[in-house]
Amino acid sequence: MNQLKYQYVTNPPTSVVLTRNSRRGAGSLVALLAWAACIAGGAVARADESRPNVVVMLSDNLGYGDLGVYGGGTIRGAPTPRLDQLAAEGIRFTNFNAEVECTPSRSALMTGRHPIRSGTLRAAPPGLPNGLAPWEYTIAELLSDAGYDTAIYGKWHLGDIPGRFPTDQGFDEWWGFPFSTGVAMHSKLPGFDPKVASVPHLLEGRKGEAVRQVEPYTEENRPLIDEIIAKKSVAYIEEHAKGEKPFFLFVSWSLVHHPVIPHPQYEGRSDNGPFSDVMLEHDDRCGQILDAIEAAGIGDNTLVIYASDNGPDVHAWPWIGNTGAFRGQLGTVMEGSVRVPMMARWPGRIEPGKVTNEIVALVDLYPTLAGLVGAEPPDDRGFDGVDQRALLLGESEKSARESVLFFWSNKLAAVKWRQFKVFFIGEDVKLRERVVRELWAPRVYNVAQDPREERDLIGEYLWIFRPVMQTVIPFVFSLDEHGVFEPGGDERKDFRGRVEFPFLPEGQMDDMMSALKWMFIKHKAKEVAPFLPFEDPMAPRGEATD
Repeated sequence: MNQLKYQYVTNPPTSVVLTRNSRRGAGSLVALLAWAACIAGGAVARADESRPNVVVMLSDNLGYGDLGVYGGGTIRGAPTPRLDQLAAEGIRFTNFNAEVECTPSRSALMTGRHPIRSGTLRAAPPGLPNGLAPWEYTIAELLSDAGYDTAIYGKWHLGDIPGRFPTDQGFDEWWGFPFSTGVAMHSKLPGFDPKVASVPHLLEGRKGEAVRQVEPYTEENRPLIDEIIAKKSVAYIEEHAKGEKPFFLFVSWSLVHHPVIPHPQYEGRSDNGPFSDVMLEHDDRCGQILDAIEAAGIGDNTLVIYASDNGPDVHAWPWIGNTGAFRGQLGTVMEGSVRVPMMARWPGRIEPGKVTNEIVALVDLYPTLAGLVGAEPPDDRGFDGVDQRALLLGESEKSARESVLFFWSNKLAAVKWRQFKVFFIGEDVKLRERVVRELWAPRVYNVAQDPREERDLIGEYLWIFRPVMQTVIPFVFSLDEHGVFEPGGDERKDFRGRVEFPFLPEGQMDDMMSALKWMFIKHKAKEVAPFLPFEDPMAPRGEATD
């Protein structure tokens, strides 16, 4: 079948990328919208013929203000010289946007899609339906198909049953755990019964083989986890640096997620409590990966990316991270949760010592890496990431996006556009307390001038809803075109009733979409055949239309 299908990228005005193959009636409209958006906006980045090794290090619950180069480090009682040096050797992002929780962020990284599409809405407790559907095409699968060796060591959190492990989703090998680090304490809790609840285990496996249990994940081995992740990652680098194929290594740290139990070699080293102790370890472990890359002689052809998955979790108060100038914590859509450290180094390709405050999102890593290695993402689904090669490699000072959407579970919670952030839910954030409530009207903050998101500008900034809706509406059309997964589901379903857009009830949304489709079709048809009459199907019978 030679049908048309359209692939979306949420970033108006250059928000939609046109590709091949579709089957739904809205397709022609969507294609025209896509075409118009592309003409109005961006240039297509040129293909990069080099094929670097790629090492992605992802910390867990590390806040914007924890690293020295982001204003933390020594003043927080835990210097971070290795990560500070990594930033100095490459580009540092000060407006990098993750998702609100561990699972959604990892899903965004793996798929280049907002988790609302993939059913990876929350960090689901063990036993509930969860994980990426086998249909998803991860960055590991894309790179593997492009000729890369692939490995992940550490946290997965995107499925805890066969068929949804990393080795089912493009990784050649894995050692780690499929759930949150917090489960390490389960077997120690009063009343825990292994007859009714599974004992969490560390797992390992290889592509094409069954994943096997290594040992229980407990309070005793929890402080040793990142030492093992580092050792396995270093060994992988040493072995694959000699190979003919490039490699993709995902180093998915357990730190600094609770329970914060310092490694014996780091306990008391900071003289500032357990959180500072584990920060010292985290910096050292990242340094071990960087040293291994240099010792293997592959530094010039290895792209290293470091980021955090979200901000601190107040569950571990007072041993938690720092959000810097921002407010909020894990699970909110405030800047303290979604704005996190991110830096990248590629000697000879990325300018050292560069800092950018351009908007970049975690979903952007997928298309950016695909572009760098010359791989082609599939064209049968909606993507939300945009290719940021030009910004990364210094070919442009501007991001390929002006906006980013934030979801809280299945609800659109906020939209960041340029220096502004529009909230569609009311988040009242206090330490160890969070309240979400309905709003009479959206809230608007200038996060450049008001990083703590405290002064609502809605009275003066009603005009901002035009560009914000130019971000939201193409995304709604994309959901209508491609559907969504339910948590743990295997097949895409209609998004209606499964995705909530505040201030836009479902019936009103249907009317809006029908009206927009008709307006666009009528406009284009009049250009092609101005001599034909056109009747608006939404208009009352007997009324003429323009």
